[in-house]
Amino acid sequence: MSFVRSITIQCVVALSLWGSCLVAGVPAQSADQGIRIKAVRQAANSKTQVVTANDNVQISYPARQLRARADVAQYYIKEQRLVMTGNVYVTQAGGNSLQGETITYSIRTGQFLVVPKSGQLVESVYNAVENGKGRQNIIIRSDRQEANSKTQIVIARNNVQISYPTQRLRAKAQLAQYYVKEQKLVLSGNVVAVQQGNSIQGEVLTYSIKQGQFVARPKAGGVVDSIYVVPEK
Repeated sequence: MSFVRSITIQCVVALSLWGSCLVAGVPAQSADQGIRIKAVRQAANSKTQVVTANDNVQISYPARQLRARADVAQYYIKEQRLVMTGNVYVTQAGGNSLQGETITYSIRTGQFLVVPKSGQLVESVYNAVENGKGRQNIIIRSDRQEANSKTQIVIARNNVQISYPTQRLRAKAQLAQYYVKEQKLVLSGNVVAVQQGNSIQGEVLTYSIKQGQFVARPKAGGVVDSIYVVPEK
């Protein structure tokens, strides 16, 4: 089976079967168990088992509370892999989000791989819960990011920039790992963190969001360097 439509199509693809594609809002069976793809144009090939959606692509995967939008999406049914390109924006449970030019999502592993446009950075936003203060946003920007919806670990690589506005915290590093469950941020590689004018530099910096605590380590043979603002009367 192959088809192309120039009107909005809803395609619900079961994860272990070829699935079903329905037009004009006809209810799809097992929609809550599959991936729903909406787009202006879609093509599906039963031999290659690849679905291609173009223009105003909207994707939902209720089983994992995932929603996405993009210019183009390709779903590889055998590999259970979704590749989205062009102004991609993905949200998951809790309001966490990813933005990039290309996002590849492996359904089997729960892994996202995000690549930006040339000369730009990937941006992700995660909701952290501070003690008694509700949800606050942590923004991570970098050249490349990986996020796993199963392990809930985010890895940002190269030119990493962290912003935590409610704590007036900014940091930069070569590598960052954000442990969503533990609400712990581990930065490594020429780390510099600045908070309310105070700064700390080291090779590895661990920050506990719940406790508000920094632990810094230097390079071998080096020292941690910190500067604190002293108000003058």
